[in-house]
Amino acid sequence: MQADAEEQKYLRAALTNQYNVILVLGAAAFSAALASWAPLLVAFMGEVLWLFAGPRWGSFRARTDRQLALVDGRQAVEALGPEYARHVASLERDVREIDALCAVRGDLSAEQRQEVSRRLRPALQAFVHASATHQRLKRAAGQAPAGELQAEVAALNQSLSTETDLGVRASLRRALSVAERRIKQIESHEAASRSLELALSTLQKSIAMLKEGAAGLSTAPELCAEIDAAVGQLARAAALEADRDAERDASRVGALPHALS
Repeated sequence: MQADAEEQKYLRAALTNQYNVILVLGAAAFSAALASWAPLLVAFMGEVLWLFAGPRWGSFRARTDRQLALVDGRQAVEALGPEYARHVASLERDVREIDALCAVRGDLSAEQRQEVSRRLRPALQAFVHASATHQRLKRAAGQAPAGELQAEVAALNQSLSTETDLGVRASLRRALSVAERRIKQIESHEAASRSLELALSTLQKSIAMLKEGAAGLSTAPELCAEIDAAVGQLARAAALEADRDAERDASRVGALPHALS
């Protein structure tokens, strides 16, 4: 199923390629101008050959993946709030400056400069996606009525301590369990938000400090190692949040039969 989706992705990219569209429309116009089907038939055969061979070329696939990654990145940035967008723009400027500083260094080979640049792109992508996750967590924590839930838990505990009817006590326990799970979920969101916020700040500071190294204080391996270390911390924080999401989903699924009973 995933392989089929990949093939369809590259086939769509080949079909909508701007040069392919221009050639097909040009052939149609040429055919109409000459009042002949020949140009259109040649274009049709060329189109069949292109749609068969183009999506299978490694260079075309790599170019398509880069273009789709750029589109996804732009969409992710557009979905961010102004505060996050400013941080992303600042990080983009730092990345461009590091590239420019490395480009004028005579002690770095072309391969080394390319390697540093290659490591910086994932750092920017990771920052954007982690910012989107942090924004979601922050909004979820801000909308959650934590104070009301704590007051509800206190009231349910008070009612449970004085209630003698077994049926009512069972209902109170279920309501208390739901409220306590919601409080734990809010606390989990807040903990993940703090962890991601620290990792985002660390990555931004690390990339900013890399400008000094890119100016000539660090070798290419040192620059790559520093980038990997900063991105690794952000990746670990994002992975931790993904694990927490999975645990919350499992908890909700496990609690569903009890809530329905």
